[in-house]
Amino acid sequence: MSMIVGIDLGTTHCGVAFCDVDADVGPTLFEMPQLVAQGQAATRPLLPSCLYAPIDDEAPEARWQLQLDGVAGSWLVGEHARARGGEVTQRLVSSAKSWLSYSRVDRRAAILPWQLAGDPDEGDGEATTPRLSPVAASALLLSHIKRCWDDAHPAAALAQQDVVLTVPASFDAVARELTVEAARSIGLEVRLLEEPQAAFYDLMRVGGEAVLEQLLSDGDEARVLVCDVGGGTTDLSLMKVGRDRDGVTVERVAVGKHLLLGGDNMDLALAHLCERRLVAEGDRLEQRRFCQLVGACRAAKERLLSEDAPSEVNVTLVGSGSKLIGGALKPKLTRQEVAQVVLDGFVPEVSLAEPRAVQARGGIVAFGLPYERDVAITRHLAEFVRRQADHQPTALLLNGGVFRSPAVAGRVADTLRRWTDGRARLLALTDPDTSVALGAVAYGLALRGRARRIRGGAAKSYYLGLDGSEPRAVCVLSRGVDEGVLQRADAHAMDVTVGRKVRFDLYAADRYDEVGAVVPLDDDHQRLAPLVTKLTDHGGSTQRRVVLEAELSAIGTLDLRCVDVGVGDGKRRFALAFDLRVDDGASVAHGAGHEQVSATARYGKRLDEARQVVAGIYSKKTRKQVAVKEVKGLVRRLERIFGKRKSWDATLNRTLFDLMWTFQRGRKTGADHERVFWMLAGFCLRPGAGHARDGERVTAMFEQFPQRLAHGKEPRSWQQFWIAWRRVSGGLDESAQVAIRDVVDPFLAPADKGLKPAKPWRNDMRWEMLELAASLERVPAVRRGELGGWIVEHTWTERDARLWSALGRVGARTPVYASAHHVVAARTIERWMDHLLREKWEEIPSAPRAAVSMCRVTGDRARDVSDVTRDKVATRLESLGVPAAKILPVRELIALDDRDRADFYGEDLPGGLSLADDAPS
Repeated sequence: MSMIVGIDLGTTHCGVAFCDVDADVGPTLFEMPQLVAQGQAATRPLLPSCLYAPIDDEAPEARWQLQLDGVAGSWLVGEHARARGGEVTQRLVSSAKSWLSYSRVDRRAAILPWQLAGDPDEGDGEATTPRLSPVAASALLLSHIKRCWDDAHPAAALAQQDVVLTVPASFDAVARELTVEAARSIGLEVRLLEEPQAAFYDLMRVGGEAVLEQLLSDGDEARVLVCDVGGGTTDLSLMKVGRDRDGVTVERVAVGKHLLLGGDNMDLALAHLCERRLVAEGDRLEQRRFCQLVGACRAAKERLLSEDAPSEVNVTLVGSGSKLIGGALKPKLTRQEVAQVVLDGFVPEVSLAEPRAVQARGGIVAFGLPYERDVAITRHLAEFVRRQADHQPTALLLNGGVFRSPAVAGRVADTLRRWTDGRARLLALTDPDTSVALGAVAYGLALRGRARRIRGGAAKSYYLGLDGSEPRAVCVLSRGVDEGVLQRADAHAMDVTVGRKVRFDLYAADRYDEVGAVVPLDDDHQRLAPLVTKLTDHGGSTQRRVVLEAELSAIGTLDLRCVDVGVGDGKRRFALAFDLRVDDGASVAHGAGHEQVSATARYGKRLDEARQVVAGIYSKKTRKQVAVKEVKGLVRRLERIFGKRKSWDATLNRTLFDLMWTFQRGRKTGADHERVFWMLAGFCLRPGAGHARDGERVTAMFEQFPQRLAHGKEPRSWQQFWIAWRRVSGGLDESAQVAIRDVVDPFLAPADKGLKPAKPWRNDMRWEMLELAASLERVPAVRRGELGGWIVEHTWTERDARLWSALGRVGARTPVYASAHHVVAARTIERWMDHLLREKWEEIPSAPRAAVSMCRVTGDRARDVSDVTRDKVATRLESLGVPAAKILPVRELIALDDRDRADFYGEDLPGGLSLADDAPS
């Protein structure tokens, strides 16, 4: 038996449809068995995308428990998991699909449930909650579907069928790859399909040729805007229906930006409305109870937006709490209130010419995910329509559970009609919850020639970053290219190192460029996780010349290969894979020594002079004869050649680091050699990331860390040693940072609390070590919290401003370079601030900046301290005369800027670095 199976792996629900290829029957929904209550099972057409970790005494029989190799604990999925997770929210994982697309966290790390991130008190009083990665959570959902299918079809195992898995059209190449990885981890080979296309396939399945002819009744071309608003995303695509000599054609011509904006945001808005009725002004529910409230508001919203909605419903919050007023646990939501929040807030009436609103500060508080701060779907829709100036929509197709509400669907349809002078007609689907799964099956039939196929190709163009003084990139895959069409940028060869991992920086943009075109990188280009591979040695060469090949694979992922053009006829190919741990020391491919050529062209003979100066001090032939005065004066001599250190840009800094590292063995010659070496190495490589080959440089540097110092009795050498590691901390991965903490912690906070802190070599070295430890943001959050606790203890007896500076780094709400899951828990910060607010800040110059860092608004409820604490801090800062602009981050959501990053490192960063906010961590 041969089946086509379509799986809609949704943010809120999963749907499955199928058809027998040999039977003349259309797609059918697969009813999925699941627990709907404790000890009660039933089948449902939708599977809630919720995972719950049961406590031992409530664990059901084994057949309902999901487990995967390498994944902690056992998990439940479905209606009962959603209901039970709404009561015990710290054991609930939801919205895994949204996390797959978030590049600022490690999506293979066990970071969910997010509300427990960084919390040392992660237990719930009965058991410790197991954690999941976004990839593992997706795999568990698919494993339940696979088990249910195999039980129902013993002669047609799911792994043997043609499986089509849907993803948002706006998913980038990394998120698509991770989705495929999740499926493969449970033995499924899948083909990806964009969800708006799936919805259109279902439209064609239901309406047949008649619906296409109807679209073309007013001309030779129709343009259908597909607006898919699900639980977590708003997905926009434009389909063009036309004619050619073979008949009617359908093509996907545009895809919108990735928008984390959907039903989840509406639930959050309603929860904030209800929260104000449950707690005193300025207060808020604690994290777990607010999660319960969000789930209750979701259920209320669905009832109040239905066609036969009651006038009001109770929003039931299970249990009680000391912050509740009068024991009220059932705030009411009325139909009018929900309509106002959803219609006026999320689908307001806007004009097509209205620019997208400036991102509001302090918007809806989320749970770790970077939800859109402008929640007006219609404004995003207007921006998308404006970008399609040559393809104005003539029809609208709505999909997603949000559009079950006639009011919401009507508002969007009326808005588009106004923009198009009434020309855009509204098309109807059979069921906005199931059309994607059914359309995925229709797509599978189209692949077999049994239905019309939508043309489309790659949704974006992809680019390889080129190093040099100006940010540029070469296009390696053009938008719109069909799957299976190989594209090769022959004109742009690169030199790579043989025998070690090589990294290529990748970007994507929603525009068309010819393959091989070199373009400047701008705001249109999204930086993706880099690509990595390893070339094996061939003929004893250490460098090889390569070009990149790219194609859209048959399963819907980006397939890139590195081709060794220096061997034979260029048939040696090496697969490239996305590297989600970008700080692992891979060398960077560069265009035929472009970085070195650029530096040589700019500085000419001055580089030769610098090489002679450095070699004279550190080379084997001369280092023992050089006078101490010359060693100490190395920096001044380099400044005479290139100007003051502060003026050295990133290219010059890295070139000088490479020069110093060439002679790094000579650093052990004497104490002054060693001190000056570490001072220059750290300065030239700061902040350890943001420039070509920095991963390779930092890795090589860290290989020397275990050796410490050859002249360990010289305090100033130790000072420069620790400063160097603080300066390059942004390039150190978690394992390296933990290794450094293992060395410095015993000197800062001995395990035996009865001992006073040790004095390493000299007591003043303690401060350098403390600043280093506080700068290591990739150390696990619990351990960072332990360091912060030690610092707070010392503020009782010491008024040293350096303690506050270090604490501000440790407790920062927004990391400068690390993943957000490394942030210390908010309630830990609350305890620290409770003590620190009693201190005399006017006597501590660093207190204001540290307080702002620890109480900064992030928009993430799991990281933000309470409004009460932030108000106290803001009031204290005002009383000290701190300028309003510097207090504003405590009151409103304001992104970190380059000045904030420089403050973190304690000095200006060199120009020419690429420290993008959306860079993977």
